[in-house]
Amino acid sequence: MAETQPPRSEKAASRPGESGSLESFLASIDGFVTEVTALAAETSPDNEHRLLIRSSGDSLVGQTTKLTAYIRESATRLSAPQRNELDQFLRVQDGEALANRTVEVAKQVLKGGTLGKLLHWLAQHFKELKKFILEILHFIFDLLHLHWPSWLDRLIQILDQLLDLILRLLGEVFGLDFSVTAKQLSDQEVNFQRELASFEMVRAAQRDRGSFADEG
Repeated sequence: MAETQPPRSEKAASRPGESGSLESFLASIDGFVTEVTALAAETSPDNEHRLLIRSSGDSLVGQTTKLTAYIRESATRLSAPQRNELDQFLRVQDGEALANRTVEVAKQVLKGGTLGKLLHWLAQHFKELKKFILEILHFIFDLLHLHWPSWLDRLIQILDQLLDLILRLLGEVFGLDFSVTAKQLSDQEVNFQRELASFEMVRAAQRDRGSFADEG
């Protein structure tokens, strides 16, 4: 079984902050969780809910920051041609803009003092951002021929659960039925996991075809 951590080496990398680069995408993810959790805490007029949201938000931000740091570290292990492949993918994905747009819309909606469908909209957008994160991680691990560790899947689930907790607390502030909110968020997660399972089946089939072609 291949090791999760490959040997270190000096590699080429995109310029930090360049639009479409790994750094700018990861910065947008960090910014998304930081700003959304801060907005949720500021919106709550109740001290108890504000404290709970802020505490949960600190956990979400801290865990997300560690994950993005892990991705940065993993990317440094790519060779220059491998990094070019990753950069090509990053240039055509829209995750960075998605994260930034979501934050701006959340600011506008919460400034108006209403919630509407924002809870579920935020949860769905976070799930879309998770897909980008997972795709980048799989891309790096596949290029380096690494075994995929199960703890990465569990870590992604923890991030999702922390955001759901924040959104549920925010829903209570606005008098939304907690059980309805929880059920809808749970249904979204089930759908997301089904999509991931389908993606993994396709990915595994592609790897098998690639191995067969190499042997031929």
